[in-house]
Amino acid sequence: MRTMTKSRQRVVDYGEVLTPPHIVNAMLDLVKQETERIDSRFLEPACGTGNFLVEILNRKLRVVEARYARVQLEYERYAILAVSSLYGIDILEDNAAECRQRLFAVFD
Repeated sequence: MRTMTKSRQRVVDYGEVLTPPHIVNAMLDLVKQETERIDSRFLEPACGTGNFLVEILNRKLRVVEARYARVQLEYERYAILAVSSLYGIDILEDNAAECRQRLFAVFD
């Protein structure tokens, strides 16, 4: 996961503060059942660099691995379903790009 801030100026200009891993996990544990549903949709309206979305994808892909690892076609189908159920928006283009790169790295 990424650091809590990129620069003080970004905090001042955009209110950017990235959520630390322990808080991401604690919050996602509150909706654990949904994070483990492969087809459950998530929208992160201030995704930053993707700390929440990356962890949700990790959780979903662990379920895909446990259920479908034996059949490649099924594994691929459900992995694509997992990643395609995640949506993120951010006011800063570099954050959105980094989020996409991180999600792709997890998926790949």
